[in-house]
Amino acid sequence: METSSYDAGVPAVRWRNVALFVALTFVCSWTVWIGLRAVGVPFGLRTLIGMFGPALAALLTRLLLREGFADAGLRLAARGQRGAWRIYLAAYLLMPLVLALGLGLALLLSVQRWALPQHLDALGRQIARTGGRLPPGMSAQQLAALSVLISAIGAFTYILPINMIATFGEEFGWRGYLLPRLAPLGGVRAALLVGIIWGLWHAPLIVLDGYNFPGHPLVGILMMVVFATTFSLIFAWLRFRTDSIWPSTLAHAALNGQATIIVLLLTRADSLLAAPVGLMGIIPAAALALWLALTGRIKPLTPAQPSLPAITASSEGVQPG
Repeated sequence: METSSYDAGVPAVRWRNVALFVALTFVCSWTVWIGLRAVGVPFGLRTLIGMFGPALAALLTRLLLREGFADAGLRLAARGQRGAWRIYLAAYLLMPLVLALGLGLALLLSVQRWALPQHLDALGRQIARTGGRLPPGMSAQQLAALSVLISAIGAFTYILPINMIATFGEEFGWRGYLLPRLAPLGGVRAALLVGIIWGLWHAPLIVLDGYNFPGHPLVGILMMVVFATTFSLIFAWLRFRTDSIWPSTLAHAALNGQATIIVLLLTRADSLLAAPVGLMGIIPAAALALWLALTGRIKPLTPAQPSLPAITASSEGVQPG
């Protein structure tokens, strides 16, 4: 019989606990993103550091409220569960499938065009300008093609574990803490609310750095909420189905790594429309998320949530200001 960390307990959301986690998450990540930007830290590095804000917030919240880590989803699967490997396989395969469908939709609707030859030519010219020595018998264009091929293979293999270190920083918070706390609302509602919060969390990167949606600082936040909410439903299914954060951590890593390959394959277009993060990329993922929701698959292994301590003024917790 499958067991879950959502076994019988108080069927109510502890909103003060949720609020503390969300506040800590935004403070931790936004302080990093805004503060490090002000002192000139490169975008990639400060973005990576800020990705650990949700994990740090979850750790602090659990310690402050003495909640423990029993429901953090750190096991590979629920005790007694069979066939969990299928969910891990789905986590590995669904992201490239969704991305490929987004690519196909962008080409079909002429939102973007195939651009790999142009990108390879530009990369080859860049390599030639560096003046470095090329491998014997290989032109700059051939070296460019080889580097892109290695990057594509890496996005499906050795880069995934590396990316999972970063995505764990998010998943330990979003799906390891917040989603279980909101589970009494129902799986779909909980996933939607997590997605909204997750999307808004990206706001400083979008407004200050044009992250994912350059030229659209405000509408870009809305699109990020739509994007995050869509994938939140998929990741919630992975989390609930195994009672583990590792499948969603894997899927999140695959999405982040493999989306960069799509950028190499297509011409640029308005970021609100273009695959992989614009409307063309969202539609296939939304279709999958809708199917999961309508077929009742986005739900905990068991419907209730464990009893969790609320924030009180007693010695057992912290009273927020």
